[in-house]
Amino acid sequence: MKKIFPVVILAATILAYSGFSMLENAKDVMKQLGIPEEEARNYIWWSLSGNTFSYPGTQQVKKTPVSERAAMVQQICAFAKSYSESDAFKQKYLEQREGSKPIPPEKPEPVEEMRARLKKDMEKSIQETEKAIESMPAEHHEMMRANIAMLKEQAKSYDDPNNPMFSKDMEEMMKQSYEMQMAEHKKGVAEWEQNNPTDPKPMVKRWLEEFLEQSKDVDFKAALIEGENGRMMFAKREYEMKSTNWKLCYRAGKESVDAARGYVKGWLDELNKK
Repeated sequence: MKKIFPVVILAATILAYSGFSMLENAKDVMKQLGIPEEEARNYIWWSLSGNTFSYPGTQQVKKTPVSERAAMVQQICAFAKSYSESDAFKQKYLEQREGSKPIPPEKPEPVEEMRARLKKDMEKSIQETEKAIESMPAEHHEMMRANIAMLKEQAKSYDDPNNPMFSKDMEEMMKQSYEMQMAEHKKGVAEWEQNNPTDPKPMVKRWLEEFLEQSKDVDFKAALIEGENGRMMFAKREYEMKSTNWKLCYRAGKESVDAARGYVKGWLDELNKK
């Protein structure tokens, strides 16, 4: 089974490096792990903007001695934190935010404009059908002419001043429906603005809090047994029912997750002070 590198371990205790030195070391670490910078940014974005821990697949972390993993995590952490504070990250957030904005309902078309549009479309359809008959086999002509006659009858109904489809009552009903939809839309926009501020920091905070919650009770000594088709599973059935994020933390290992939890707590304190 391919070993994994959860992005949860991107958050770890920062050592006493300068910001520049830390970022340069982070790039070296990612190169060592075979993770392109752009790919790393994407995984950071997917984790912070979603409700899951996104990660690239790599076997290099598990090959790294346990004593060195925390330092590796710390390097990548600097890269993740720096990216989350960058203009590029904020721009991506604003684009996603705008994309999730509720779409306003379409304003109803005045009935007279609707009447004229439908009549024009019908006349065009009749002309195209009449022209198409010329290239059809003779046995289809009678059926097509019958269809054209039906279309012409429908076209006449558009000129009927008593057609309820184009009445003032219908126009009033459409107007009232639109106003109700607009009222709901305004409520949706208000909720959207409340849940999606222009600053991405609340989104980052939610993810960090989610990580602390998901990783607080991971049993790193949990035993695994071989299940069906050679698939490894937890000996304790209740662990099999744990969330995917909990299991990713288990796979990341105690050293990495402990370091991550320590950093996340400090990161949250920093965000809460801003």
